[in-house]
Amino acid sequence: MFLQPLKEISMASINENIGFNLKKIRKDRGLTLESLSSQSGVSKSMISEIERGIRNPSISILWNLANTLKTPLNFFLKDPVPDTAVIYRAGTLPDITGPGYCYHPLMNFDDTKRIELYSGVFYPGGCTTEQIHYTGVEEYTLIASGNLTLHLADSVYTVKTGEILHFTGDKPHWYCNEGTDETHVFVMMYYPDT
Repeated sequence: MFLQPLKEISMASINENIGFNLKKIRKDRGLTLESLSSQSGVSKSMISEIERGIRNPSISILWNLANTLKTPLNFFLKDPVPDTAVIYRAGTLPDITGPGYCYHPLMNFDDTKRIELYSGVFYPGGCTTEQIHYTGVEEYTLIASGNLTLHLADSVYTVKTGEILHFTGDKPHWYCNEGTDETHVFVMMYYPDT
C-alpha cells in the first residue's frame, strides 16, 4: 500500500505547472507561439513568458488560452506526470471502517483519471451498509483471497479468489463476507465527469 506525500504548493510551482502544461498542449496540437497568439488574442511574448514560468497570468488570459485550446481551465494547474516513478506511502490516508470490514485508501483521488483505489478486508460476517452512487459510477472489485457476496438491487452474486466484480453503482448495493475466513479485496472506483 502506497500513498503520495503531500507537497507544499508555492506560486512558483503553480506558474511552473501552468507553463509546462501550456507548452505541452501547444506543441501536442502543432501550434507555434505565433499561431496560438493570433487565435487567442494573447501576445506572443506573454505566452512565451507563461511557458517559461516567469509570468503569473491572470484568470482572463488563462481563460482565453483554455477556450482557444478547447481544454478545461484547471488543465493548466495539474501537476505534470513525472518522468520517474511516484511512490504512494502507506498510512497517510485514514482507513474507512465499518462492522466487520476495513478499506485502506491506496492513493488520493485522481481528478484527471477520476479513480479511487483501495485494498480491503472483510472479516467473517462483515457487511458494508447499502450504498447508491450517482449515475455512471463504476466499481471494480478484485477478490485477492476468500469469497465475497455482492447484493446489487434484486440480484446476488458470489465471487471467489481471482475473480472480479464489475458493475455500475447507481443501484442499491452492499458487500458481505458470508464465509468463515477473511476476504481480501482491491477496489477501483471510477467517477465520470458530471
